[in-house]
Amino acid sequence: MNPEEARASQGRTAKRFGDVLVRVLKGKRFYEKARYGPLVDAWRQAAGEQIAAHTKIRSYEHGTLTLIVNTAALLHELNGFQKGVLLQKLRESPGGQDIAELRFCLGRTGDG
Repeated sequence: MNPEEARASQGRTAKRFGDVLVRVLKGKRFYEKARYGPLVDAWRQAAGEQIAAHTKIRSYEHGTLTLIVNTAALLHELNGFQKGVLLQKLRESPGGQDIAELRFCLGRTGDG
């Protein structure tokens, strides 16, 4: 293998490793935790692992926590039946006491 082929091969390997690393970090929600810190833990505690596994924090601005939900059925359930209870649980947690409103939107959470 000549030097040019070796560099090309190394570039492909690095890219593949980088792609794998990004997927692993997204799967473990490191990016989300780094950006939203205690809100991630507060949401997981309030919602429970089953619901939290199908959601992801989209934004937090001016007291409004917006979450992405990955199924229409769960979106309907959260908006229609669980929003008030979840908001109360969030307000009682150390990371969520400043949340005034919850919003949900349908989208991809990056899992699965």
